[in-house]
Amino acid sequence: MKYLSKIFIVTLLITAVSCKNDFEEINAPWDKPNSASTPEMFNAVISSLPLTAGEQSVMNAWLYPITQQAAITSGSYPYDNAKNDVWQNYYYTLGNVRVIEDRIAKSADPASMNNVSAMLKTIMAYKSFKLTNYYGAVPYKEAGYAALAADKGVGVYKSKYNTQQEIYTDILTNLKWAVDNLKTDASQYSLGNYETLFKGDISKWIRFANSLRLYIAATIYNKDQALATAHITDALTKPLLGDTENVGIWPADLNLSLQWREWSFSANCYLRMGSTMWSLMSANDNKDGSGIFDPRARIFYEPNNAGEWVAYPQNPVSGVTPTEGGTPYDKKRYTAWSDKGASNLYSPVNLYFEQDLTTIPELILTAAQVRFIKAEIYNRGMGVAANAATAKAEYESGIKASVNMWKGIAFKSPVWTVAKPSSATATDAEISTLLSSPVVAYAADPATALKQIYAQLWIDQFRQPFDAWTLKRRTGDKTPVSTSNSQYYTGNFGTYQRFVYPDDEITYNADNFKAAAGGTNLNSTKLWITQ
Repeated sequence: MKYLSKIFIVTLLITAVSCKNDFEEINAPWDKPNSASTPEMFNAVISSLPLTAGEQSVMNAWLYPITQQAAITSGSYPYDNAKNDVWQNYYYTLGNVRVIEDRIAKSADPASMNNVSAMLKTIMAYKSFKLTNYYGAVPYKEAGYAALAADKGVGVYKSKYNTQQEIYTDILTNLKWAVDNLKTDASQYSLGNYETLFKGDISKWIRFANSLRLYIAATIYNKDQALATAHITDALTKPLLGDTENVGIWPADLNLSLQWREWSFSANCYLRMGSTMWSLMSANDNKDGSGIFDPRARIFYEPNNAGEWVAYPQNPVSGVTPTEGGTPYDKKRYTAWSDKGASNLYSPVNLYFEQDLTTIPELILTAAQVRFIKAEIYNRGMGVAANAATAKAEYESGIKASVNMWKGIAFKSPVWTVAKPSSATATDAEISTLLSSPVVAYAADPATALKQIYAQLWIDQFRQPFDAWTLKRRTGDKTPVSTSNSQYYTGNFGTYQRFVYPDDEITYNADNFKAAAGGTNLNSTKLWITQ
């Protein structure tokens, strides 16, 4: 929707969610804090979904090497670059949600607003899932009420923290409520054109909410088996995303340009294809690419300046760190594609992800990811009887859905011309070659097969390294990781477990921070979900 960006700016001006000591008067509601309509404010919530500039920059500098979905060849942005952006984005959005919730509660017929409530719960479940996986314990149940201080009192400016376990429990409850209460009922309040995510398709909202619930429940299975099982078994009986239903911000559908994505590339980006990913996509190290069996390799990455496919060592050996240079992410390549710089010796990430800001999406939950989670469930017997045949079928369907999605993204991009796929879907031969390759062919041994499931989920999450990080933390070394020179990885990336809290939060919400974190704010502190 053309309204999406501008409405978010408006609502930043009408809500406040800070917790600043002695600043209650500054943070008090404006004279007319509810001047935007409910549909406009709902659209502001949707508009908060694109990644922030800080997230984009930290993806290339830290999350990719932490997850090993790519390798870093030089220094880049500070690790803490995203902590303020992510925090502010979430709490501004939560402030808008609280105002809408208050309006619903005070309306003449709250039941007629159930669809709106369910949509809000679904979006905030996703955002809360991301937030707690970034930070751990955060202000949650009591947070976001600053704009309602006139009714609730000034105590809302300082919010208590909830543990990660409490947050997971609540968002799963909210998602179940959403699935059970979304209705295609004419009596339900309509957001009209301001429902910009699924354009009023309630059945798609149900499938998204239920699929997200399944995904989140599987994430905590190792930590709270009873809770996870209850949601997994129920979710499996209800609608899930179909094989072409990939949820995300698709800018062409919203008349948007996702400008912040450039922060993942042009500025201080030293990413290259790493040997961990290469080993799962090519049968050998032939520089002509003749060993590539996974079509996604040619979508995620490019050859080096000499037209060769060369993986950068994921964990370089001390004393023999490869020399790498060039400018493969320079915007000059938009009109001089082949000029990556003579010293670009290793394969970079495909520049089209930067160049195309108007059709390539920012993904939230893909159909393939739902398939892979189902494969994990049936492989392990998570709330259901273990079933190797079903696990294999879900795994192979997930691979096909993933390849088709990524090929479709590249094929439909108007600027993607070099190495553009010849079709939007994979051929039978491509899928057969991929599924029969030794590292992909589903293993008879359940433990080996489980690692294959995680590997394919990790590959599909190539532009969601924040989710791949969660996968890695909950599964340990079952997610792809190089075993070569593991000391390098541990020393440079292995200790990072979370984002630290923003400085303002520690200063102005000090008592609640200390109660939750014991006064420590370390990026090495493990989260509840971590294995």
